[in-house]
Amino acid sequence: MRILAAGLVVISVFASSSAFASMDKPTRERLVSRCESSMYMSPGECGCMADVADKKLDDLAIAYLALDPLDVRNSAAMSKKMTGAELASVDNFMKTAPHTCKGSK
Repeated sequence: MRILAAGLVVISVFASSSAFASMDKPTRERLVSRCESSMYMSPGECGCMADVADKKLDDLAIAYLALDPLDVRNSAAMSKKMTGAELASVDNFMKTAPHTCKGSK
């Protein structure tokens, strides 16, 4: 029984950590570019935002943030795929990360 329980713990750790896997370079570049063009923040501030997103958000939330805000159809479709917790994490990120990263170089 202990072996089964230990196995379930290991599987759950791997499953949860894959949601927060390190973002790849193209995704990071898209997120930084979107930050610079949509939020009018400096490259250093947007790099900081990408670092925070990589630590705090899952892949779907990062992809959502990298969308063009004027692409309403895809934004709406993606937000429908997200859970309430994922949407709340994006909202919290947008409330806190810009303040955290203000002035970063």
